[in-house]
Amino acid sequence: MPKDFTELRRHPRVNVDFFADWGWGPECEYYDKITSLSMGGCFLATKRELVAGAEIYLRWTEERAGMINLKGAVRYQIRVMAGAPPTGAGIEFVGMSAQNEQKLQSTLSQYG
Repeated sequence: MPKDFTELRRHPRVNVDFFADWGWGPECEYYDKITSLSMGGCFLATKRELVAGAEIYLRWTEERAGMINLKGAVRYQIRVMAGAPPTGAGIEFVGMSAQNEQKLQSTLSQYG
């Protein structure tokens, strides 16, 4: 059994530090920080309750690539201890267009 999720990842992650709009629909009513990013997903630092398997929308603007709109599936949520508020959730991107793939690659190249 892996000690963390690193061994399960298909894409290398980079540490990032930017805010993104996100929500249950494309209007993305919440605003929280993304702290790691890969071609396959991200870690969304949020105290909001998220359920594994739920689908969310993410949106942010990257200086060179412009607006990036993605859909993701919640894979896990982290808490410091049982009963404590969550500290964030692992999100796997789903149904990404070729255009958003290029934009995401542009974003990642700035952190490489």
